[in-house]
Amino acid sequence: MTQDELELDMRRLNLPTFAYSLGSDRDEAYCLTHEADGWHVYYSERGNRNSEEVFSTEAAACARLRERVLSDGAVRQWMSGHGNP
Repeated sequence: MTQDELELDMRRLNLPTFAYSLGSDRDEAYCLTHEADGWHVYYSERGNRNSEEVFSTEAAACARLRERVLSDGAVRQWMSGHGNP
């Protein structure tokens, strides 16, 4: 899966766009960035990268970001209030 494919999947699932950022850092969001040492997935909060993981492939990083967003309690609560199970 590529970032473009992940973006389409996230939109199909009606996930809130405020919960994630693909390609750049955004505060209070799950982020996926490509850096010199690999693909980084983390939660950005107040300028800190929390629970940061580094992957060697874009596909693995995309899968992990998707998993983390879907398992987040606040995201799940938002989805339940917006017509999603």
